[in-house]
Amino acid sequence: MGAGAGAAPGATRSQAQPVGVYRPRRPRASPLYRLLDEHFQSFATVYDERFAPRWGRWRRVVAEVVEKFLACGILTQGFARVRCGGCRHEYLLAFSCKCRYFCPSCHAKRLAGWSLWLEEILLAPVPHRQVVVLTVPKRLRPYFLYNRGLLGDVSRVAARMLTACIRATTGEQQLAVGIVAPFLTHGSLANWHPHLHLLVTDGGFQARRHLRAPAAAQRGDPHRSVPPRGAAAVRAPGAAGAGGGPGDARLAALGVSRA
Repeated sequence: MGAGAGAAPGATRSQAQPVGVYRPRRPRASPLYRLLDEHFQSFATVYDERFAPRWGRWRRVVAEVVEKFLACGILTQGFARVRCGGCRHEYLLAFSCKCRYFCPSCHAKRLAGWSLWLEEILLAPVPHRQVVVLTVPKRLRPYFLYNRGLLGDVSRVAARMLTACIRATTGEQQLAVGIVAPFLTHGSLANWHPHLHLLVTDGGFQARRHLRAPAAAQRGDPHRSVPPRGAAAVRAPGAAGAGGGPGDARLAALGVSRA
């Protein structure tokens, strides 16, 4: 009898993989949904009297966001019918509100998509630095509370300041610096705390080349980040092994060479 004669029938066939089952979330079961559904109208009624002196005027966008959130994931507020062309199975997918920050479900999806866009499309494959958070002094925060347009001005001032600093460090006054500056307006206790988190290129670009900051400024810097996935590690000038890598292909596509 052959060695394989006693094998169970079909043992050599690939095992069927279980098919994932879509389970819709239950938005009405969340504490945040119940809180807003039961108390938001009364909160809006007394806001001007009780909260406006400390937290600023009532903004129309607040009611709009809450209304969208209370309709998010609810089938009666609209849905799409999803059907498999193979097995003919179908289900209903409720529309989402797509709100940033306020809706935990939609914000998580937007954040994941935004992070992927940063890594794969926006950021050049060169080292970046996570700059220390820039915050607005407490005495000045009320001005931004009542005039949100000033937040954009702070972002532009921070970008100009960092660009000037890196140009002075490298000695290249025409250097173009890559900066991503998300502006957050709340602290860990949901208090009014406008501040900037900045992701900045380690150096900058000039004449289609990436120029790094001097090696002395790089050593021991706790805010120097790891290069994006798929990028080659860029070493200090003159370091051993500073050859090409996977990131060079992306730089070549941008018409940029390493300094």
